[in-house]
Amino acid sequence: MCVIAVKYFKDVGWVGAKNRDRNYLPEIKIVQSNRFGLQRLFIDDELTRYTEGLNEHGVCILSAALSVKDDEKESDKIVPGQRDDGYMSPDGKTIRTALREKSPAKAVKILRDRKLAGATIVFNERECWILEGGFNVRKDDATSDDPRVYIHKMQRLENRPGNFIVRTNHGEILPELGYQRNNGDPEKDEARESSEKRRDYAFNEVKKCKGPLEMMNAIAIREADKNPFFNPIRVGNPDKGDMVTTGQMMLVPSDRTMHYRPLYSEVEVKYSTLNGPE
Repeated sequence: MCVIAVKYFKDVGWVGAKNRDRNYLPEIKIVQSNRFGLQRLFIDDELTRYTEGLNEHGVCILSAALSVKDDEKESDKIVPGQRDDGYMSPDGKTIRTALREKSPAKAVKILRDRKLAGATIVFNERECWILEGGFNVRKDDATSDDPRVYIHKMQRLENRPGNFIVRTNHGEILPELGYQRNNGDPEKDEARESSEKRRDYAFNEVKKCKGPLEMMNAIAIREADKNPFFNPIRVGNPDKGDMVTTGQMMLVPSDRTMHYRPLYSEVEVKYSTLNGPE
């Protein structure tokens, strides 16, 4: 699945990075949007319209799935050739909406109110929030049309040089979310082990980072574990349904930049509009 990390650096502030995992080969557009009276810069998955990025106010959003069953099967929902009329990632739309806000505090409330499921980091250079949210099955309302209830917790991180967090696909503030332990199912148990090991390997490297330029390499480890799916960078064959790291992102709000490193993905960038006078 995915690895996300954020760290506070002296004179720079918060910097975030992500490994994005998919079981298909995505076509990624780097989009500069000037709608709604502000500028946003984000990746746009052409297949699903999933989005992450930042805006002109430095508000950045990165997320890792905690509703893991839905996330793993996202590509199965696509109607070929009908992106506009077929499936569109609701999480991508929610994130694009939150990126209209001027502060992380306001953006994270949008994500909460719209019931974003995931471990999500919302930050600028001066302020950083972690939101964990997801769905539990109601135990007292089995006949409801919607048998799920949204649960969430938010925490603000301390602005302290060297402070950082790493998240993968199991809940830490809400341990009942994401991949679970002791499932009695070897495949599910392996998924939880992978989530924990990938977090731990990335954690050890991000801890050593002394500047923003080291962040993507810190989570780019692919040889820490003999099992290729236990490493922060996952390699394999997406044509066979393997969940692989399709690309890496880094967001630096202090200079309003997004960095994208493609791995298993194609990228389209329109340079004529990407770096305009605005």
